Amino acid sequence: MSGLVIALVAAGCGSSLPRLPTVPSAEHGFVRAPAAELTGLDHDPPLALTLMPGDVVNLQMISGTDSAVLGLTVDERGVLHVPLAGDVDVSGLALTVAEARIEQALRPFDQTVRVTIIVASPNGQRATVLGAVATPGRYTVVPGMRLADLLASAGGTERGEEGGVAVPVADLAGARLVRNGQVVPVSLVLAITGDPRHNVRVRPGDHLYVPPELEGLVSVLGEVHAARVMPYRPGLRLTLALAFAGGTTRDADRGEIIVVRGDHAAPSVYVARLDELLDGQGADPLLAPGDVVYVGASGLSKLRDVMAAIAPAVSVAATTGLGAAVISTAR
Repeated sequence: MSGLVIALVAAGCGSSLPRLPTVPSAEHGFVRAPAAELTGLDHDPPLALTLMPGDVVNLQMISGTDSAVLGLTVDERGVLHVPLAGDVDVSGLALTVAEARIEQALRPFDQTVRVTIIVASPNGQRATVLGAVATPGRYTVVPGMRLADLLASAGGTERGEEGGVAVPVADLAGARLVRNGQVVPVSLVLAITGDPRHNVRVRPGDHLYVPPELEGLVSVLGEVHAARVMPYRPGLRLTLALAFAGGTTRDADRGEIIVVRGDHAAPSVYVARLDELLDGQGADPLLAPGDVVYVGASGLSKLRDVMAAIAPAVSVAATTGLGAAVISTAR
């Protein structure tokens, strides 16, 4: 923290500081390390509906007389408790396979019985979406649902507000789809563009996590109308950060905007000229995660502060002098 304080003190001699580069340099570590390559899936065939824990089913049994058993739940072991037959393991079985297994379990009681399974409530056919989305929760996986559809079911990514403008606060590039305990090598960024190798079919039990944007924060301090700390987003430029902070005050020194960058123990300090940017001279610099933008006061405002501070004393002196003059005249 002492390094940061020293850097802010250095703001008083901004004219001797190096200019803020247009693009943050790689030596400060502001370039995100390359993530593991997400190749997508070349083979993503449709699968038959299978019974999962939580599913509620009805059994239609046809034999000498027809009968029905309603509202049977597949328990968390994947077991269905069938009258007469007892517990039948149906977890992960396609409906035709599960029907044959139940018929086999009923054979000692009815040699000719035929069973039909009807899924009444697909409570087990769900995927989970957590993280920086509008509505985290568990969502029913319908036939044909793909990854982008699952994200849409959760209301899309969470959004914040900067300067009255809605902005995303989710790290789409860091989102991960987990299936059976393994990360599926797909990119949510590409999935929402419709890339079929990444916009894969969703399976029951899938877990989608969308992390919040944690690339860092940017602080804007000093002579601005609303000093604040804001989330860093790629593409954030100096003028935009100042706008989000309500713009500079009339006392601001637009000729020397100080930007403190890097490790707070040993930061780099730069100066930017807002007056030149507003006049169209030079490029608007990109900010980096962790930047501290400090807008100092102009020399004129400092003079105003001094005058404001001594004004009461001057006023008292003037009043006292006037009073003395009146008394002297009266004498």
